[in-house]
Amino acid sequence: MKIGFPYPGYERIDAVEIPDTNLLGVYEPFAVEDVDEEDLLAQGFEKPYGGPRLRDAVRASERVLVLVEDGTRGTPIPRLLKRVISDLGAAGIIARQIRLLIAQGTHRKMPDAELRQKLGEFHGRFAVFQHDWLDRSRLHDYGRTSDGTRVTANRLLTESDFVIGLGSIVPHRIMGFSGGAKIAFPGVAGREVQERCQWEAAQQQSEAVMGVAENPMRLRIEEAARLVGLRYIVNVVSDRDKKIAGCFVGDPVAAHRAGCELSRKLSSARLPSRADIVLIDSHPADRDFWQSAKGVYAGTMAVRDGGTLIVVSPNPEGVADNHPNMLEIGDRPYADIVRMVDGGQVEDVVGAAVLADVAQVMDRTDCILVSPGITLEETQRLGFRYAVTPQEALNMAFERQGNAARVAVLRYGGRILPLIDQKTSALP
Repeated sequence: MKIGFPYPGYERIDAVEIPDTNLLGVYEPFAVEDVDEEDLLAQGFEKPYGGPRLRDAVRASERVLVLVEDGTRGTPIPRLLKRVISDLGAAGIIARQIRLLIAQGTHRKMPDAELRQKLGEFHGRFAVFQHDWLDRSRLHDYGRTSDGTRVTANRLLTESDFVIGLGSIVPHRIMGFSGGAKIAFPGVAGREVQERCQWEAAQQQSEAVMGVAENPMRLRIEEAARLVGLRYIVNVVSDRDKKIAGCFVGDPVAAHRAGCELSRKLSSARLPSRADIVLIDSHPADRDFWQSAKGVYAGTMAVRDGGTLIVVSPNPEGVADNHPNMLEIGDRPYADIVRMVDGGQVEDVVGAAVLADVAQVMDRTDCILVSPGITLEETQRLGFRYAVTPQEALNMAFERQGNAARVAVLRYGGRILPLIDQKTSALP
């Protein structure tokens, strides 16, 4: 079978041929058919979870802060803003009472061209701010969660009466799923909650976290979100083709849990067994290695111990300019990274946590990276074997795993949730 990749314009990422006798299967999230996206959005706003409709939840005198994801996410923000602004208007809110805060977590700031693309017709209509997690002058201390975690977040939250978050719900390596309170933590957070959640998740394997709606990290950020005043969310669940399949509006916990159910159904891909070789792209998380590591997190759920994981992603912005310690720490074993963090030798714990996640995989898996945006030296410093093309990577994998190796192809690695059919995999 000839397998292509969703990266037109990248000559090096060409199609790969896999012998039919070796192919375990091609797996991808589901696509929905015959849905009226505007009707789903309308239903979401008219039937919120855990609270009143938005137009009834906000008062005309209140200052509204809308938290918006950055350019690394694919939520159709203008379509959501259109309905949010309409409902706010119905409540008596006028434009000067509304501010937008880009919730990019630890990601880089967005240039104006990206903001225009992200906000569409709403660019320039409202005051827009971008969060900077390292600028302490723009942070406020909101207290501590019940487990003692200090909660710092953007100061604009203190200047607002009603805070609403917009985003999408997909499986996530740290929080179980994206969406919900994640728009606040890490979206507009300081270091403390981010570091604690990232590092705690790094000490667990993907299978224990991804696609699990309630885990310690998720519960912590939901408590923190209450402290900073996140009152309302508008989240969508989309299929693999970015078609809206559901809209979940209302309380940040109740609406999120409902959305997680649909997201899990659409994102799941069931394999009969773990494969000797897993070939996965990271689409749509493919701007840099920081994002494309999602392919590693998902791929490890499908490859057997000792197998080979091939990750294919363009990464036009390289490794992660905002986390330079990823190359400084490099390809150390997981236990070494843990000792460094626990010993206070690492300033950027968030960056180290991503490396620890990857190191867990590398400790038991042969990993190959195909990425035009990352050099041979950078690839090796990250701990991967380097291949110029997917076909070269597959040939390298067969050399290590043998000519009879079974190959699983996973598409949409930035959002897929691989699940192993326990009954089938237990058969002789």
